[in-house]
Amino acid sequence: MNMLVTDRPLYTDLVNNYAAFHTHYSESDLLEYQGKWEDDSNYSHVQTIEDLLENLVPSDLERSHIVSVDIRDIFSSEESIGGCDRPLWSIEETTAKKQQFKSLNLHKTYRQDAAQVLSGMLRPNPNGEGYQLVKYIGNNRVAMKLLANAGVSTKVIMSVKFHEPSEKQSSYMAIESELHATDAGEKSGQNEAQKFISGYRANRENEVYCFNFLKNNEFNYRTIMTQEKIDDCEDWLTLKSLQGIKDGMGNGHFKKYGENNVIYALNTIKELAQITGEEVIGATPVEVIALMYSIYTVYGKKEADNPTPMFTSDELHDYFVKLFKKRQDMSFGEKDKLKINDLSWSGGVKDNAYICAREFWPTIVQHWMNIRGTSTGWSLECFANTKLIDKCMDKHLAREVKANIA
Repeated sequence: MNMLVTDRPLYTDLVNNYAAFHTHYSESDLLEYQGKWEDDSNYSHVQTIEDLLENLVPSDLERSHIVSVDIRDIFSSEESIGGCDRPLWSIEETTAKKQQFKSLNLHKTYRQDAAQVLSGMLRPNPNGEGYQLVKYIGNNRVAMKLLANAGVSTKVIMSVKFHEPSEKQSSYMAIESELHATDAGEKSGQNEAQKFISGYRANRENEVYCFNFLKNNEFNYRTIMTQEKIDDCEDWLTLKSLQGIKDGMGNGHFKKYGENNVIYALNTIKELAQITGEEVIGATPVEVIALMYSIYTVYGKKEADNPTPMFTSDELHDYFVKLFKKRQDMSFGEKDKLKINDLSWSGGVKDNAYICAREFWPTIVQHWMNIRGTSTGWSLECFANTKLIDKCMDKHLAREVKANIA
């Protein structure tokens, strides 16, 4: 019998949207919303999903169908339990809720024309007959319709297709993730984390490369490593943003600084975090330290075809460690303590070369003099220095970069 299974999730990544909504909103909340908004939707002319399943013929399995669906029958793949969608985020996250209330208050109604058509897939019951409806586009609209109706389940309209039977759960998730990721990429409202998770679940090349890069270098991002059951990941540092590393091999920071230098930067940051006690690291410190590796372990005092670099990677790593240890000394005063996240843009200063010159001079020259056993440092005209100055995109800040280095 081709029935819709609605009493329980059939797959481990699924949650019921209606149940999740009522877990978050109390009865008193919903009483307060009663009568506050109208709902002008009417889908009585649209075939119901029950009618579709009851009269199913083989050719129906190959095409999409527009059907009306009761909200209480909708399930979604939840990111926090290994899925690709964000039904809980759309109910619990303050930003999402503010946008929902703003949209409802603007017209004092849930508008059928604005809501348009949601999208879903029908997963076969792995333990018997029937299907489960998995929505992959439309979380906010489901939440808004429930709000407009004070928590009462009503109909929405949805375009649905059937999954192939006898496939693995991971295959169903990959297909839905690809569809969700395509939609996410077209919507500015989808943030970096949502796009990354859905792209990764869809096995997209860049997101998979980014995930493996993070795993190999033992860095967390959101809850993805926990979801994937990576051993000991709870002890790893967390990156606040994937800026520069989310676009895959040969792109972003990998193209700009070289992948090895990004790896050196991450390894250095891990040791520095043991000194500073930080657990979450922003995007800019990774870029700032990678910039230093890309210049001062490549270029030397003079321009040459095969120059002797100012530092080896180990020597530059040792400099960063010694600097941060020294800057934690209480005798310097609390305001002079250096944190990894201090290597970030602030105010009107959005230039990585300037941050390098501000934080690492003159101590980096003194470090070089110590390990080389010389009393003579390097001048502003040092070829490696000119490369750093060239990276400064602001001509006014470039003067300060030169002054700090000099």
